[in-house]
Amino acid sequence: MKSTKVKLDADLPVKHWWIIEPVARAIELAERLSQHPELAFASVPGRDPETLFTSKDVIEDFVDHVNRRRNITGLYEIPPQHITPHMFRRTMAMLTRDFPGSEIAVGMQLKHAATRALANRTTGGYMEPASSWARHLDNAIAERKFQRVKELFAADSRGETIGFGPGADRMREAFAAVRDKAAELRATGKAQRGDLRVEHDLLQRTRFSIRFGKLNHCTMNDDDPVGAKCLEEAVVPEGHRGPLLDRCQPSRCANSILGPEHLPIWTAERSSLIRLRADPRLPANRRALLDAQLDEVALMLKKAGQ
Repeated sequence: MKSTKVKLDADLPVKHWWIIEPVARAIELAERLSQHPELAFASVPGRDPETLFTSKDVIEDFVDHVNRRRNITGLYEIPPQHITPHMFRRTMAMLTRDFPGSEIAVGMQLKHAATRALANRTTGGYMEPASSWARHLDNAIAERKFQRVKELFAADSRGETIGFGPGADRMREAFAAVRDKAAELRATGKAQRGDLRVEHDLLQRTRFSIRFGKLNHCTMNDDDPVGAKCLEEAVVPEGHRGPLLDRCQPSRCANSILGPEHLPIWTAERSSLIRLRADPRLPANRRALLDAQLDEVALMLKKAGQ
């Protein structure tokens, strides 16, 4: 999306933004609602007050709506306080900081947004495709991914736990095969003893698919997506390869790896859900939803024996 900042800036700077489909729909709606002939987001002073609203009034109406329907929604009461639109700019960052369990929702959203952005690489002008820049990006991603694979390989060689679940079992088997092949090459004199590059060369030639994520790692093989829960009963876009990350079911998919680095997030989510469920004022539908979420988290942590 291309936009021009008009407010309080005589230079009229132009900005470009990567956006996903829900954002595009929101902007289209803003365009239809805007009473300015050209701008989607414009000030409204001086126009007919009976046909317009102020953002402050909308916030007050929303607070009143939530508080009057708490017996149905089970939401906490929003206390009386001074609220302005500017106060919402850091809301997501503050929620992520204060409530560790919310990182799961944030992680799912960011993975989906990153996937859509990488699927349509363009130049700095964001208008024309640039194959050379896309290749550079692909190479950079591949190099970083391989660096992380080497780190996992080294940890596994030291006997450390690299993950839990069927995907982790397959990865350990692949690493063991690399070590066995490297030992064979050294025993036959085809490789130098003690040279770690032998294992790294074999790792690069090993066809093992892995996508690193904030909540789990995905080991789905694009050419043979057996056991991929995200593809079950899904409408796959034409030309799409790989998992549908926004439909990821990490607790139930055979391709999912729960890494040691993921455990604190899932443990925090369990604690957060248990704390919320302990509220005796919860309506039955809200309690049932929390129970279902707890079941999913429990399945995930069971993989790690917790």
